[in-house]
Amino acid sequence: MCGRVTQFSRWEEIVKNLAAPPAEVSPRYNISPGTPLVSVRREQGVLRTEALPWGFVPAWAPADEQAGHANARAEGIFDRPTFRDSARHRRCVIPIDGYYEWKTEGKLKSPYYFRAADGGPLAVGGLWSLHLAADGTSRRTLCLVTVAPNREAGEVHSRMPVVLTGPARQAWLSERAFTPDDFAALTVTAPDRTLSLHRVSPDVNRVAVDAKHLVRPLVGAMDQPDFFGDLLG
Repeated sequence: MCGRVTQFSRWEEIVKNLAAPPAEVSPRYNISPGTPLVSVRREQGVLRTEALPWGFVPAWAPADEQAGHANARAEGIFDRPTFRDSARHRRCVIPIDGYYEWKTEGKLKSPYYFRAADGGPLAVGGLWSLHLAADGTSRRTLCLVTVAPNREAGEVHSRMPVVLTGPARQAWLSERAFTPDDFAALTVTAPDRTLSLHRVSPDVNRVAVDAKHLVRPLVGAMDQPDFFGDLLG
């Protein structure tokens, strides 16, 4: 799964490239499920940029349903009632600077940070839902779509987010009803060398910690190009 992401700097480039309205949000270095996550979606023909709760709750769930799904597996998604309607009609792009994943090493789980190998932002494929809450109000929620990992992601975990590039981003945001084949054509594993990774501080394990140092490599861990440090300022 993908359970932590960052939105602190260059993710806004994707919003601009999609010609979506900007979003005024504070930089975040440790976004976890259950908290707002900025996404771009097309609703009633209009592109919208909005922070939605990360935790997908299907429209048909009980009105008092609160907990949601952080991720949805792309494989066989049209066979799963929870996600089927959103895979067909309600997709979103989640622009991020990177994401965290944990590698099991013996009895320990060590956190790693993934980002684009070229230092740019990542556009992750997501799904959103409109749910009627117990108090009668409606709320939109989202989740990330995951696929089998490429070589770099597979060094740490058995899944990775769908990374959308070029025209695939606009195609994903189309309100056209997707068939299973349409969906499968866009939910492919990113090529090897799309991502780079480095080990990071275990401070990221605590959701209350949200600071720049979380994305920096541990001393003695895999070094990264100098421009990454410059980006953090």
